[in-house]
Amino acid sequence: MNTPPAVPVLAPLAPPAPRARLSSDDRRRQLLSHAIALFSKHGFSGTRTKDIAAACGVSEAILFRHFATKEDLYHAILDTHEAAAGNDEWLAEMQAMAKRRDDLGFIRCLLAQILKSFREDTAFHRLMLYAALEGHSLPGIFHERMGSQMLEFLRDYVVLRQREGAFRKGDPDALVMLLASPALQYATSKHIYGMKTISRPEKEIAEEFAKLLLAALHPNKETSKKTSKRKA
Repeated sequence: MNTPPAVPVLAPLAPPAPRARLSSDDRRRQLLSHAIALFSKHGFSGTRTKDIAAACGVSEAILFRHFATKEDLYHAILDTHEAAAGNDEWLAEMQAMAKRRDDLGFIRCLLAQILKSFREDTAFHRLMLYAALEGHSLPGIFHERMGSQMLEFLRDYVVLRQREGAFRKGDPDALVMLLASPALQYATSKHIYGMKTISRPEKEIAEEFAKLLLAALHPNKETSKKTSKRKA
């Protein structure tokens, strides 16, 4: 008589280990991180709050527990960017250079900060570009919270140096735009559009831009001499 084959006894499946529950602060950081990533990839109109919650494996109710309104979420995104950018330290450095009239250092520091911001926080700048194209309120909130203060500081320095004869005459607002434009154009081309740009370290690029801008801002002494001779 044939003996039936022995049926192996299967060990019971072990229950899956429970996932560690995040603290309130960690959950908030997780939600913000996924919100920034999704907004920067799909824009604001293409990202729903349920998408952000799902990316974190939680319900919308959990999301709204941390951010009662979308405005709360937007301000939190700006808080995160401001903390990462180290604006307080940067502004203190700029103020010190302004006090000792270090024009080259002042311009170089401005350019280096713009390049650093795009390099280290590309998702935020992509997000801001989407927001501007979609007519979203975030760029206005950003300008009100951070941009207007910095622009006013830069404008005051330009006006001061114009009065002291170190910078050429002209619309100070236009000169402020001139100061920021090379770094903004370079960083946007490289980090947002993915274009192959100048193959040099960013420190050298900031230095080169700063020297060119300073030369452009200096009063034209030859023109001044010719004007004086004509008047004489």
